[in-house]
Amino acid sequence: MAAKIAFPLSLILSVAILSFSSVNAVQLDLIGRRKNPVFRKRDESGTFGNGSLAVRNEQDIRYSCNVTLGGRDFEVDIDTGSVDLWVSGDVPGTKDLGVPMSIGFAKGNVTGNINTAQLEFDGFTIQNQAYLKAETIQDISDTDGVLGLGPSSASSIRTLLNSSSGDPPLDQIFKQNMNTPNFMTFLLSRNGTAEDSSAVERYPAQLTIGVVASGLEAILNAPKLPALTDQSGPFVQHWLTLLDADGIIGPDGQKIQTQTAIRNPTAGTPDQLHVVFDSGFTIPQLPGSIVDKIYGTIPGAQFFSDAATITPGLEGLENVWRIPCDYEVNVSFVFAGQEFPISPLDLSAKLEVEEKDGSGEEICINFFQQIDANVEGNPAFGTLDMILGMGFLRNTYILFNFGDFVDGSADNVADPYIQLLSVNDKSQNHADFVNARLNGKGDDSSTNSGSSATTTSTDTSTTSITDSAGLERSSPELSVLVIVAVVMLLGPGF
Repeated sequence: MAAKIAFPLSLILSVAILSFSSVNAVQLDLIGRRKNPVFRKRDESGTFGNGSLAVRNEQDIRYSCNVTLGGRDFEVDIDTGSVDLWVSGDVPGTKDLGVPMSIGFAKGNVTGNINTAQLEFDGFTIQNQAYLKAETIQDISDTDGVLGLGPSSASSIRTLLNSSSGDPPLDQIFKQNMNTPNFMTFLLSRNGTAEDSSAVERYPAQLTIGVVASGLEAILNAPKLPALTDQSGPFVQHWLTLLDADGIIGPDGQKIQTQTAIRNPTAGTPDQLHVVFDSGFTIPQLPGSIVDKIYGTIPGAQFFSDAATITPGLEGLENVWRIPCDYEVNVSFVFAGQEFPISPLDLSAKLEVEEKDGSGEEICINFFQQIDANVEGNPAFGTLDMILGMGFLRNTYILFNFGDFVDGSADNVADPYIQLLSVNDKSQNHADFVNARLNGKGDDSSTNSGSSATTTSTDTSTTSITDSAGLERSSPELSVLVIVAVVMLLGPGF
């Protein structure tokens, strides 16, 4: 999310006061829900059993929960790629500070004034929480707002207020409740079954603050990946870390050579990619050369610069690898020497039954897609090479330790870091794929065998297929991949 801001005169605001009811940690059960789903990913059979606040997912993309602002409930999207809280609608007892603010997206924007009101968040109560009260919303629908969970240095509200009174909710919680460890974790369900659109459309997940999910305590012993300070500046800060050198294992079982697009990187080596973890992205965004190496080795794969060539129903979709629907793709990412395999059902998307080609065959395309050339290596968007969103996070339990990212942290507070724990089992991944794509009948010929293939292409242009955050594509005919993909914090130049 890019906040297009004009800095006002400094504003003195009473510091928000945080009160507690013996709350030291929070576990929120997140339930995903898709709207107008175009392909099936998960069922609702998995549960976490902690019985807390529900979170829902829109279009297999956005996870949301209820927060109470001024005594009124709002369903807001949970987003690790942004920082601030904004809502639309009337907030009882809100105080308008008269400070204008605008949040711009790749398509659409939200404008209004910064307000303060009492915020209740599953046991925590924050008096005078600063937030953007949206008055004008363009090209954004189906959400009451967004609760950002990213590093607070990128907070536009805090910058505009020029005071800690503008700190986002998580900073308020961590600063004023010293008994709450300043980390959060995010877990999505791993329930791969059928992919038809008539299946259940609610998916369990979990967000925790200050505690880890039951049974997954091993994440506390996982390697601590550095949460890098973005060298482009604090206004584009993300949950950013380094992939191992050549840290992608392709479908042929071989490591893919990697090279950062960042000029003069201050962290890592030239063969280490800078990776952002962002729950606001459904579809992971990778360098085009890596996408080609992953999907171009698949027997029968075809590249289309214009997906309408496959079928008119895909008009507006660009730079697509079409692969056989019965081909099991296996790819892993490597962080700190540990391998994190991705479910084959997260590596390709099976489209709606009505979306078939001229021969009546079902269509499957790459789910890990090419990052926009204007984003990769562009300081205005942050020093990043790759964005791993839901397609990766469904396979990995992730912990974000805020460390000294928290506003006002003491000098002795440790650096922030990220920990990962694979929740995948390769045998189960295979079984899920067989059940979903092969009707439960295994076929060794459908799985990758390490062989490359000659692929065909209708074009070699490299236009991106990235979509905007929380927003539908501009083409109303596009019934497939109505993607709410870009919810990352964009740079001030956007």
